Amino acid sequence: MEKLKFSKGNSKLGNHIQTISLLSGWSCPFAHDCLSKAVLNEKTGKRTIQDGKHTQFRCFSASQEALYTGTYNQRKHNFDLVKNKETNEMVELIKRSIPKNTQIIRIHVGGDFFNQKYFDAWLQVSKDIPGILFYAYTKALPFWIARIDEIPTNFKLNASKGGRRDELIKEHNLKEAIVVFSEEEAKNLGLEIDHDDTHAYKQNESFALLIHGSQPKGSDAGEALKKLKKKGWTGYKKDKGRKKENA
Repeated sequence: MEKLKFSKGNSKLGNHIQTISLLSGWSCPFAHDCLSKAVLNEKTGKRTIQDGKHTQFRCFSASQEALYTGTYNQRKHNFDLVKNKETNEMVELIKRSIPKNTQIIRIHVGGDFFNQKYFDAWLQVSKDIPGILFYAYTKALPFWIARIDEIPTNFKLNASKGGRRDELIKEHNLKEAIVVFSEEEAKNLGLEIDHDDTHAYKQNESFALLIHGSQPKGSDAGEALKKLKKKGWTGYKKDKGRKKENA
């Protein structure tokens, strides 16, 4: 019987968190500012990154999929399993795939809720398993809003700003996560920077994330990343993104 493939959290999240992902971009119907996809050339077997025409900063997980075959294959496996199923089928698939003794699940390091049925499946799983904390960043705000009065306390959602329906964030007072190009930008917005995802699943206030991952050469995001690296930014790692001497 087939199962979805989970992974333990990386150095940013910690290995006490289980994660599951789908193919970035391909499963993100509301992506806009960060829309990117890993595109497979069937003849050569190689993958390249394809940015959307409105992309302002490149999706870090799409870059991973373009670079790492194992990452691409795992996420494609998951997406292929769920994309044509009904909600009840997805519920059973998810539940039998969750690793034993799981306490926290990040839904989608790569990918997003690609339709209402899939969102509803995760919603039902969170209701059925109250002992697990589920959380996600999402631009699929219409699916969230459609069920806004049904979200249980163990299903933590963070509106990922930069999507095609951002107006719903203010309209429904949603908790949001904003990618910023500098610490100064976060300060001006009055937001704390989350370095380990605890703001995403422990707190109820909106927060910022520093730009990370590979960015297009010469882009505003790429130039911002250069400046951050000069200040000691090394990405989201155990040292909370700073070289020790700058911590």
